[in-house]
Amino acid sequence: RPIDFPISGCIDCVGIKVRRLTWHNASQSDHQLREYLILALLRSRACVMLQDDQLNYLYIANLPSIWRVANGETPADETVFGTSLGARLTDAKKRSLASGKPVKLEATAGKNRVFEMHVETVPALDKSLQVLTTIVDITETRRREQILKDLLLEVSHRSKNLLAVIQGLATQSARYSTSTEDFLSEFRGRIFSLSNAQDLVTEADWFGVRVRELAQAQSALPHAGGKTEVAFSGGNEMLTPNAALYMGLGFHELLLRSRRRNPLSGAQKIHLSCRTRRGDDGDELVVTWLADGEHSAFAGQVNHEEKRAEFSSLLLEQIVPQSLSGHAEFAATASGEEYRLVFPSADYNVRQRSFETLD
Repeated sequence: RPIDFPISGCIDCVGIKVRRLTWHNASQSDHQLREYLILALLRSRACVMLQDDQLNYLYIANLPSIWRVANGETPADETVFGTSLGARLTDAKKRSLASGKPVKLEATAGKNRVFEMHVETVPALDKSLQVLTTIVDITETRRREQILKDLLLEVSHRSKNLLAVIQGLATQSARYSTSTEDFLSEFRGRIFSLSNAQDLVTEADWFGVRVRELAQAQSALPHAGGKTEVAFSGGNEMLTPNAALYMGLGFHELLLRSRRRNPLSGAQKIHLSCRTRRGDDGDELVVTWLADGEHSAFAGQVNHEEKRAEFSSLLLEQIVPQSLSGHAEFAATASGEEYRLVFPSADYNVRQRSFETLD
């Protein structure tokens, strides 16, 4: 029915308030308004369907492309949406007509597309009831919700792992300490190391951290014991968050170990290399660490320093490599003591792999 005057308000239908039109200019015809509304539906990716109280279709606007109305065919729920979904929709519409209450359902169709369907009754101009069905594609919403759910599960998993690591460090640091001050100094340093690695992982949106950046960040921490220059060579691989956590802890221990072995030196230079080689069970990453001017023995050290070195060796030769499913060893060289860590270049350790061969 043409409206030739501005109107604002709503009507009541079976206890449900329905706002029909807030305001419109009298020069706009019903046909023009209908075209504008259909265009808005296209933009919003919403489908609107109207049926009478016998569920005969009156119109369908913006039907998603996975469904169709055949040429010359009078639409029905089962012919448009298929037997299963069509039956669900018909049942929802009958329940809405009987109760006067809206019914909402969710359906998966096509290639994992998810749709929310809202069925409700609305009044016609002759006071009879009609069934209005709104269909909205919520695939992206559900996908984002699943990503968020997976992320929260990952946060929970990583938090538990991190707490287990901290508990282990606390236990072992206490075991190899001779005093409360000694324990606090060692434990705080390792916590700072873990925190630093975790910050790098977080800044990278939990994707990973590259080997060189991880070593440089550890060497720049105040507890590293002095100014340290890291000379890097080889492939700068991207470590997964878990691998970066343990590798950062290993770099921290190597820095302190080098300082303890050469306490009188000022600026220190570390030679760090990273190579990928072919192993018996696949690609392996080989990380080598060598500090300039290290002494080959702990001459004149007191017992608690020997205990520190003992735990440092345990962490570097067992805890860190085992966490990466690899192995590690120390070797004496003309320049000092070299540390070599070898572990699988698998997806759980390395995000991006280089196929540079180690000579």
